[in-house]
Order: sequence, then structure tokens, then C-alpha cells
Amino acid sequence: MGQIMKTYLGIFFLLVTGMIGIGVVTAGIQSANARNYHADVISEIECSNFNDAVVSSCRRQAKEAGYSLQVKTMAYDTRGHAMIAEVILDYEYAIPVLNLVTDHQVRGFAK
Repeated sequence: MGQIMKTYLGIFFLLVTGMIGIGVVTAGIQSANARNYHADVISEIECSNFNDAVVSSCRRQAKEAGYSLQVKTMAYDTRGHAMIAEVILDYEYAIPVLNLVTDHQVRGFAK
């Protein structure tokens, strides 16, 4: 009888460990997706030469994707056009099994 209890207890702990592992891997994938999205936004802003319509579109698309995007212009050229902008992407890092949700940021510069 004692062996049966040990077996079920071992299976239970194995399942809990598996669920936590799946949650951690999922959170890592979400974090990697946010970093990739951030790199794509920087590339799009740089390729558009800091066009205001493109920046607004990126903000709207980020909101639709569940992110918060801030673009802060840091430097201007002699004609008043943006040359450097700080791009900040806020996203949630969540492991639902542990009821853990934290806000993370990815920061970078478009030149």
C-alpha cells in the first residue's frame, strides 16, 4: 500500500514540475518574441527615416499586439529631422502556473 502512495506522489510532483517547466519555456518564448518585435520596429523606423506616420503606425500595431511602445526623439539634424530616437517596448513576462506576472522593457536606439 505504501508503494502505491509513493508512486502517485511521485507522478504528482512530476506533473507539477512539468507544468512549471512549460510555463517558464512559454514565458521565454514570449520574451524572445518581444525582443524580435522591438528589433523589427527599430528597423522599420530607421528605414522610414523617422517618418511620423510610420512611428504612429508602429505604436498602433504594438498596442494591437499587446505591447506598449514609446518612441522618444533624442537628436535632430540641422533641418529639424530626427536622427536618433530611443525605442522602448513594454511587455508582460508571465508564468501563469505560478501566478507570476511582471512588466519588462526592451530598450534600444534607432539611428
